Amino acid sequence: MKTASMHPRSQPRSRCSSATSTLVTGLSIVLLCVYSTVEAAQADERSSPHLPFVDPATIDPRIPTPSSIIGHEVGEQAVRYDPLMRYLEALAASSDRITLNPYGKTHEGRTLVNLFITSPENHQRLDQIKAGNGKLADPRKLENTAAGRALIETHPATAIMAYSIHGDELSSTDAAMQLAYQLVAGTDDGTTSILDQVITIIDPLQNPDGRERHLASIEQRTGAISSTDGQHIQHNAMNGRTNHYRFDMNRDWVSLVTLENQARMKVVTEWNPQFMVDSHEMGPLEGYLMDPPRQPLSPLFPDRNLHWREQYGFDQAAAFDGHGWSYYAKDWNVEFAPIYTCSWTNLSGGAGLLYEQAGVTSAAYKLETGHLLTYREAVHHHLVSSLANLNTLKSNRRAILGDYFADHLAAVEGDGQLTGTFLMPPHADRARMARFIELLDRLSVEYSFAQESVHASRATDLWGNETDALELPAGTLVVKSDQPFRRVAHAYLGFDTRPDSSYLKIEREELENHRSSRFYDVTAWNLPMAFGLESYWVDEISDLKLDSKSPGPVRNTVDWGSKPKYGYLIEFSSAAVYNVMVRLFEQDCHLRVATKPFDLPGHSYRPGALVLRGHENPDNLGTILQKLAGDFDVNIRPAQTASVGKVGPDLGGPKFVLLHAPRVALSAGDMTNSVGAVWHLLDYRLKMRVSPVKSTRDLRKYNILVLSGRGSVSDGVKKWVADGGTLIAFGEAAYAIAKKDNGLSSVRRRRDVLDTLAVYQEDLEREQQADEIEIDFEDLWGDRQTETSEKSGKGNADLDEAEENEEQDKKQSRKSAPSNNAEKLKRIDEWQRIFAPSGVFVKARIDDRQWLGFGLGKFLPVMVGSDSVLMSMHPTETPVRLVDEDDLRLSGLLWPEARQRLANSAFATVERHGRGQVILFASNPTHRGWYPGMERLFLNAVFLGPGMGTSQKMPW
Repeated sequence: MKTASMHPRSQPRSRCSSATSTLVTGLSIVLLCVYSTVEAAQADERSSPHLPFVDPATIDPRIPTPSSIIGHEVGEQAVRYDPLMRYLEALAASSDRITLNPYGKTHEGRTLVNLFITSPENHQRLDQIKAGNGKLADPRKLENTAAGRALIETHPATAIMAYSIHGDELSSTDAAMQLAYQLVAGTDDGTTSILDQVITIIDPLQNPDGRERHLASIEQRTGAISSTDGQHIQHNAMNGRTNHYRFDMNRDWVSLVTLENQARMKVVTEWNPQFMVDSHEMGPLEGYLMDPPRQPLSPLFPDRNLHWREQYGFDQAAAFDGHGWSYYAKDWNVEFAPIYTCSWTNLSGGAGLLYEQAGVTSAAYKLETGHLLTYREAVHHHLVSSLANLNTLKSNRRAILGDYFADHLAAVEGDGQLTGTFLMPPHADRARMARFIELLDRLSVEYSFAQESVHASRATDLWGNETDALELPAGTLVVKSDQPFRRVAHAYLGFDTRPDSSYLKIEREELENHRSSRFYDVTAWNLPMAFGLESYWVDEISDLKLDSKSPGPVRNTVDWGSKPKYGYLIEFSSAAVYNVMVRLFEQDCHLRVATKPFDLPGHSYRPGALVLRGHENPDNLGTILQKLAGDFDVNIRPAQTASVGKVGPDLGGPKFVLLHAPRVALSAGDMTNSVGAVWHLLDYRLKMRVSPVKSTRDLRKYNILVLSGRGSVSDGVKKWVADGGTLIAFGEAAYAIAKKDNGLSSVRRRRDVLDTLAVYQEDLEREQQADEIEIDFEDLWGDRQTETSEKSGKGNADLDEAEENEEQDKKQSRKSAPSNNAEKLKRIDEWQRIFAPSGVFVKARIDDRQWLGFGLGKFLPVMVGSDSVLMSMHPTETPVRLVDEDDLRLSGLLWPEARQRLANSAFATVERHGRGQVILFASNPTHRGWYPGMERLFLNAVFLGPGMGTSQKMPW
């Protein structure tokens, strides 16, 4: 999870005991335990073979050992996927203690499996035990509270042990294999008691695609002599952290975008575990981290969550003390954002642990002390940790189940800790709303739909506005607090989860004294904001008539057997329109987009509506659209005439611009997370042709280039843009283009234009004035001339001269500001940048008259997380701009210094360059696949850009 490049080397506060004779002969000696002499370290480097992980006398010899199948001892090298699967299948066939359960597939076709390991008696009633977990999680399924307490007496606890969600964090998968062997083959009392009282579900390899990519690269970089030098290419192999589409799956548990996590979450929510492990690796010099974490923690975790996590951690530490190993806790790990593998378990009444082992790339690594950290040592640490955790769960089974049950009982009874109701009215973007509801299902959040209009008082919306009276239509989605997983509901739907106030002083001290934040990731994650959906919270609401199905309007029907005289219209409100556009372009259809609103009988259309003129399209256009209307949730209607009557432009006029099929090149570089998110969106979700390219030297076949990484733009790319290309850049790539010496855009980084901020302010004021036109007709026609002159004692000429002089004084003052003021502005800006947000939702204004904002409302929550700020002015178009400072922050930690820098800055800009255009985004609108609202801005750039913002060559 944590890498040396992300965090400086830790200074662990650990208990380190001297090595015993057993350790000296080969069992694990942990990082940072110092040998007394260099000779001792060299002797350890040459030592072999290792003692076994477990006493062979306590192992059933009939059970196949891992080495008998995989071809080497556990820990000698990292096991590959295929040998691992062969062993797990052989292990499952050898005993009635274990069941192998395939639960999903990766993008590269590898099977994801769980191992269910428990006593044979428990295996006979696994379905009953799963149902019992469901009753403890939802006490409404029980006859009464006493039945729940009685169930706890004989009910085994459930643990999900998850390993290697980051594919280049290798050792925990080998530990999982050894753990499975020990639980299946062990004959000692400790093992059998775990089997009797715990259902252990082992997920041995969560990211096989990433692991195989990484191990193949290590194999290619390893010489005849395996190197212990950390700078050797063997220890710097291809990144395997992410899945096939380069998603960091450990940060995907808030949105569940990845195929693997969708399948995995289904297992978690079906089994409702009381305990979960998330096992990781970090940098090779960073020791071993275990629970408990440090502040800031989510305020929504149950009261007993930290108590049990401390107990698991203390018992795990005691097991390490037994070996004389070093470790530390309460250090860099924070769990404020509920985005990680164990977040759902921690929010749902259980306890989810993280532990991190100093990583070794399937070989050995020489540390600062000269000690050789071996791969086997890393495996052993994870194995001991896992067994210690299972023993804690076993030994405290009744108390843990009791606390779990009590938390859920309080939830369904509505004990007053978390109250209120979330309301989400029907949205014009039905596809986005459907995707949101699908996510609620995956998270086990209960919801229903109002069958009649909703009336509430004292409501708060996600913009922070309060109202004394709220009325919403039938079909409003309702999420009540009195439900089994109310903490999950509040975590993901609550507008503004805040860290403990006392902690913020610590955070501020860290920033001011050390220039670094203690937050590990984003500080905002609200799902309605991420989806760009309307949402309200009310503390009390009258009884509603509710149902599991929405009474919303039925999709429009078309008489496909009757060919319209002119063509067809497609509304642009639904995000499914992009799926439709992909398939229309594939079938050589010609689409035009409305740049102005217009009316047809019975329907009003917003800018962005698509027009397919019959005479410009294939004869079977109706058949094509009929299938698309069945596959995707879009409104398609026939047009019998090109005339719209009195309101709006006629369909045959120039206000309907011809679009061009996007031919997208994605600058891939080293296939970073940001590249993968774009690739996944276009390739996997939209099923659209896109070319991730290593080089941008030959762009002739493309009309769109997407940049997400660092680096300057070549002269060849600039010429390609000038010839009609659309360049889309976000984040670091956008900031690189915005540098003064780039020569491609007039957009600038704020830090580079500090001396002319007043000029940008003037342009902003004109932009705002143009957006809210007000005409003083008396002044326009001179009707107040005499009255004004009499009151002021001056003529208009005198007034004009005074105003002109005042304006000239202001301009001169800005131009003649002393140079030390510029230096002061620079110092102030550098100071303010220290407080840059790490991931905050802010409010952005959308100019829906500009094509980049088509299909979106007037305002949109956007995520920001950088110390760079974009500044724009006329003639650059700024269709998405952040709002004023006082109204800016929606959710997350945004210090006043950062708020001042971000206020009124540009979030998205569009600028002509020759016959082409440059589109810049201040942050990645496709980041992690989290933000379907911002995502539409990017898709508008892709699908509308070549037609709306460039001059394409005419066909021959």
